Amino acid sequence: MELKILKPKESALVSKITVHKTGKLGFSKGAMEQLELESNKFCKFGMNEEGDLFIIVSNEKDDETYNVAKAGDYYYVSAKALLEDDLDIDYRSKNTTIFDLFKTENKKIMKMVKRVITK
Repeated sequence: MELKILKPKESALVSKITVHKTGKLGFSKGAMEQLELESNKFCKFGMNEEGDLFIIVSNEKDDETYNVAKAGDYYYVSAKALLEDDLDIDYRSKNTTIFDLFKTENKKIMKMVKRVITK
């Protein structure tokens, strides 16, 4: 029997954004790589007609962008109002909210799929 070996195409790093208890969105190492946060210092959040959430990264600031800040080796976005007002997420909750990131046709736009770890 001859087998065709399927090579890994995925990064070994998990690509996700975690909601911190401080109201910040923290990027995993995988997300930092995929979103190229070393050069893309700004981001926007948007929803499509179906209510799916997306993050768009940019290297240019405008009146709709959030600043991507760096602390040590990690990047984050201060997003209290976005979480509370637009996404109805209680960032102070005991539960942990995570957004798994998925590629789209545009490499600067990633789909954010929410999951909650209940405690």
